[in-house]
Amino acid sequence: MFFKGDLEDRVEELLKKGLSKKEIEEKLRNIDKEGELEFYLKNMSYPADRIRYQFVNLSLFIILLFITIKKLYFALSFGQLSIVMLLAMVVPTVNIYLLREIMRYRRTGYLFCMVLSALSLINAENRAFPEIVLVPAMVFLSGFLYARLFWVYNKDK
Repeated sequence: MFFKGDLEDRVEELLKKGLSKKEIEEKLRNIDKEGELEFYLKNMSYPADRIRYQFVNLSLFIILLFITIKKLYFALSFGQLSIVMLLAMVVPTVNIYLLREIMRYRRTGYLFCMVLSALSLINAENRAFPEIVLVPAMVFLSGFLYARLFWVYNKDK
């Protein structure tokens, strides 16, 4: 039997072996029953690119982690379970998902980070120091990493 996680693991393993995304697509085409192979191929970066941009990725991760901890501290400072506390937990929860995707070098993480960071500047609390400096830096870094890790390969297809 073939499970959904198996396809993701196989694509990751073949990328580590140095196969191109086109070669992986040809090799695993018969296994793909629900069209997930294309999603995984578009969403994963090459291991060589991960090494090349690991410092930039780590910088983005640290900035997002700092903002997440700050928002989490604010959400938990209410002291009791309330609707305001639950609403304040939305941003840290989304940020934790983004942190996970960014550390795995996934395309969706960079896209969501770039869009949500840009949209977060609408909120007045994100236009004060240090967010006024960190949020544009996150937009730039996530856009840069998206362009370097994925945009180049999307043009090839």
